[in-house]
Order: sequence, then C-alpha cells, then structure tokens
Amino acid sequence: MPKLYTYNQLVETLELTSPLLMLDEAMVADDCLTGKASKLMSINEPVFQGHFPGQPVTPGVLQVAAMAQLSNLIFRLTVPVIAGTRIVLRQIRRLKFRKPVLPGMAMLLESKLLERRANHEADFQVTCTTADGLASSGTITLARITPVSHDAVPMDARPASPFAEELAAGQQFNASELMKYLPHRPPFLLIDHAIDIGSAGSRFCGYKNITGNDAYLNGDKAFCYPSELLLESGAQLGCAHILAQPENAGKLGIFLCIDEAHFYDQARPGDRLVICGNSDISGHAGIANGEFWVDDRKIAECTLKFVVLSSIG
Repeated sequence: MPKLYTYNQLVETLELTSPLLMLDEAMVADDCLTGKASKLMSINEPVFQGHFPGQPVTPGVLQVAAMAQLSNLIFRLTVPVIAGTRIVLRQIRRLKFRKPVLPGMAMLLESKLLERRANHEADFQVTCTTADGLASSGTITLARITPVSHDAVPMDARPASPFAEELAAGQQFNASELMKYLPHRPPFLLIDHAIDIGSAGSRFCGYKNITGNDAYLNGDKAFCYPSELLLESGAQLGCAHILAQPENAGKLGIFLCIDEAHFYDQARPGDRLVICGNSDISGHAGIANGEFWVDDRKIAECTLKFVVLSSIG
C-alpha cells in the first residue's frame, strides 16, 4: 500500500514546520521508488511579503525545498535508519526554473529514486508542476550524515574566513542600503551586509548573520540554516551587485538554473556566513559562481544562471 502523509504527519516525520515545511500532503508509492506531493500557495504565505512586494512569486529555492522534502520521505523508506544521523541535501545538478509559481497556484511535486549508493547517498529526479505546466525540474542528492559537532568559540576568537580582509577593506553596505537596489524585503531578505555594491568588475562579497531568531531556522528542529537558502543568500548578494549598475536600476534578478551546487556542512546560530563570488552578464542573462564559508571552513559552493527582467511575466 502507498504510504500517505498528512500535514501533521509530515511535521513529525521530517521534523520541519512553517515556514520551512513546503508540503501540505504527500504519498510514497508502495515500491518506495517514487513519490508525489502537493503544496497550495496562498497569498497569506509570509514569503510573499518580501518576494516581491507588488509582484509576489514563490522563490525557486522553496520549490527546491519542497522537492527535497518529498525525496526525503522516499529516502527514509529505502535507506536504513541509523541512530544519531540526519538526512541533508548534498548536491543539486541542472535544476532549471521554467515558469513562475504565483499565489493561488498549486505546486504538484514528484520525485523518483535514481540510485542508492553504499555511502548512504541517493540521487533523485524531481519536478514541480502547476496548472501552467512544468515550473522546475532537476536532479538532487540526499545523504544520511552524522552531524559534525563544533565546539562553542567566542566570536572574537574564531578563525577568520579567507575573505576577512576583503570584507573589511571595501565600501560597506548594510541591509537598509542593500534594499535600495534589491526588490527583496523581510522576511525574505537573506543578506545582512555587503561591500563595493555597484563597483566595476564582477566580484561580490558579503555576509549573513545566522541567528536563532530567524524564522527559517526555527522551521527546522536541527536549527540549521537550510542549505537551499544558502543559494538564495548568495543570489541576493550577487543580484544586489548587478542591480546597482545604472542600466539595471529597478529591475529584478531571477533564477534560471542551478547548474551545480555542493553542500559540505551547515551554518548554525552564532555563525557568520561569508559569501564571495563572481558574475558574468551578457545582455539580460548571466552566470555566477559563489563560495560559502563559516570561519575557515567552506561549507558550500555553486554555479547559477540568472536573468535580469523588468517584471515577472
């Protein structure tokens, strides 16, 4: 018999809750190789307050979260449970965003197990569809890991990231100043500080402070910054740099594709997530590469494609 999950059962099984839980109900087939789920998008979703005011659209990374959560259910039924471990997003490959998901739409998610490996990793083909057609699709990898324990260290005694001097040397921009260029607003403004926004060249650098008061951390029982949101923080930082150029004033930066993303560790309350990268834009489209660091540890890296638009069609 297929395994069915109500919202309350999803909360208990995935150990997630609002605003991070992106499924309303789900079903895993009796062979435990495929799954389907749904998420109804309401204008009352908190994310639409900040993404974007006047033009609400579901962030691509939350579509990724929904597809990863469905895959997590399949993973749990196919990979043996090991005490003291948790399931995390390890990799994203060629995940394309094709059509916007707007308030009032229903996201229909599907996941298919492609391969299980002896190192407790598994690959999944995932899709997100609405009444308008295919919204996003790609391949993700989940892994069952033993969480790394990091000793508490006073902030002024923690090892510096490789970009500490770069962050200190440039022209400083706080969140209020970044909002002059970004359409993003709280609760989905996921960058706190940047340097040299709008300067010549392709380089961007900044950081996000990870705090226990962040709603998305509170949506995860493990109190880790969701891996999908690392990509959003990096995208917002790169977007601010691009939209600060005079020719792009008042436009929007939109994900086209996550070419590749690798996640090695997670950021936790008390961490400062440092992000540095480069972007190359030609016409309206571009590509960006980013690295994500906590202290002297690289916890993720990615390559993204984006487009700069006047509005969302």
